[in-house]
Amino acid sequence: MKLVKPMLLGYQEEVRSDDGWLYEPKFDGIRLLVGNDRSYTRHGTITTSRFPELVFGGQEVLIDGELIASGTNAPDDFAGSMSRFSGNKEQPISLTAFDILIYKNKSVIHFPIEERKALLTESLSIIDSPYINLVPYVYTEGEALWNVMKENKMEGMVGKRLGSTYVPGTRSNNWRKIINWSYHDVVVSKVTFRPLAVQLESIEGEYIGSSTIGFTKEIRSKLNSMNPPFLVAVKSRGWNSGGKLRLPQILEIK
Repeated sequence: MKLVKPMLLGYQEEVRSDDGWLYEPKFDGIRLLVGNDRSYTRHGTITTSRFPELVFGGQEVLIDGELIASGTNAPDDFAGSMSRFSGNKEQPISLTAFDILIYKNKSVIHFPIEERKALLTESLSIIDSPYINLVPYVYTEGEALWNVMKENKMEGMVGKRLGSTYVPGTRSNNWRKIINWSYHDVVVSKVTFRPLAVQLESIEGEYIGSSTIGFTKEIRSKLNSMNPPFLVAVKSRGWNSGGKLRLPQILEIK
């Protein structure tokens, strides 16, 4: 099987309900492409032996999806996915499939997304694996799905333009992620440079993670001139299973 680079997501800040779009949950796991006898990550790492549950036969297809591990307080747990990726075979996983690139050994990337969704549904019914599931999606009603994502503490959702094709290896504005950020006031306890990393604590003094991405020029300048401890506002993709902020970014130094 030739390795295909997956299509990547653009970004959208606001939540909308637009005609001509479908919306689906954004799961927090590992992007994976799965075919009859092989699976691999978006970076081309072969994972077939790590995830034998995802091996199937009888269908000459290539499926795009997200490998996830169930969480305690959410439907997905990124740390669990990484644990399985790193060799923990006791960690249960599944694939949430959202697209199909090859169907009956022929490329379907030039088909509109709604047709690919139909082919994906048909293929999964034939594969009939308890480990590979179809991602749910809705037409137009982005705001309604967003409320469900927030209630279930999920990472966010993805909007996809109807009629759009699959463009491998390209970050397209036809696919847009909307992140369910959480916001916190926390304390900077330590700053290191080259590379820049900011250690964060709760107001009560408990270590809750480090910020290493998303620094604006203004934030970088202030971090260079201040001595901890001091208060900052951050946004993150919620909390991981270890009780740490997931990918925190500093918004403001208070």
